[in-house]
Amino acid sequence: MIQRIQTVYMALAVVFTVVCLCLPIGVFCADGLTVIREYNLFLADDSAAHSYDTWPMFAVLVPSAALGIYSIFVYVNRRVQARFCMFNVLLLIGWYVLYAVYSRMFGVGEGTVDFQPTVYAAFPCVALIFYVMARRAIMADEALVRAADRIR
Repeated sequence: MIQRIQTVYMALAVVFTVVCLCLPIGVFCADGLTVIREYNLFLADDSAAHSYDTWPMFAVLVPSAALGIYSIFVYVNRRVQARFCMFNVLLLIGWYVLYAVYSRMFGVGEGTVDFQPTVYAAFPCVALIFYVMARRAIMADEALVRAADRIR
């Protein structure tokens, strides 16, 4: 039963998570010029120097993507699949907490540095919504199976 709608939701959530892993999620600007680009794994400045201070955000999104892929193939056990969806929701909320902390921590330096999030920073939120929708569909399937078992 891999062709269920929750599989599509989870696959889309994984795609959004992986895209967020690969693209810049924020930009630090000073006097209107881009100074530092923030990725999930590192900070990159204009001189191509990398600082791996933001690795915890990467360490949260990689297991989320891996767990999302794994949960697609655990369709036989709907309860476990629903738990994995909720765990992914918690991981993505944790990612946003880390994102807020790092955007404040690295932007405090000189006072003229402004942080501007990119559109790719919203992708984990979209993935979170897809995981919630997948969990609802999984629970609806579970209720349907239980109702069919009661009839028998």
